[in-house]
Amino acid sequence: MKYLLILLILFSTQAYSKSPEGKGLICTYGKNKDIYEAYLFFNKKYISKFLFLENNKFSIRQNEKRDYSVTNDFINLLPFKIHKKKLQVINTEFNRIIGSCEIVNSHDKAMKFMHQIKNMYQNKIDKNLGILSV
Repeated sequence: MKYLLILLILFSTQAYSKSPEGKGLICTYGKNKDIYEAYLFFNKKYISKFLFLENNKFSIRQNEKRDYSVTNDFINLLPFKIHKKKLQVINTEFNRIIGSCEIVNSHDKAMKFMHQIKNMYQNKIDKNLGILSV
């Protein structure tokens, strides 16, 4: 019985075994992997948060809630799908890998990361523009 319980725990902790609800992904895109987007999963819906630059000021923008589905191998966020084990983002139109992801166990951790990246990029822009940080 003890071994059965241990096996159950091991198999139930596999990332996104059924539903990624309450978890998040931080994905990187671009030639230099310097474009970030966080995906936050809810019951049958997800939102994405991304960095947006306007008038030399970074902000974190949010897309509206959208549907997602899960198969044995993929999380489908049309027009993308994310391989659950390799954590690769695949463009479904061209069937090409366009990014990679990292799992975060909570929405808070994903947002903390996005705020750190936003602050880092904002400091770089401010430095290039000669603006002193307070």
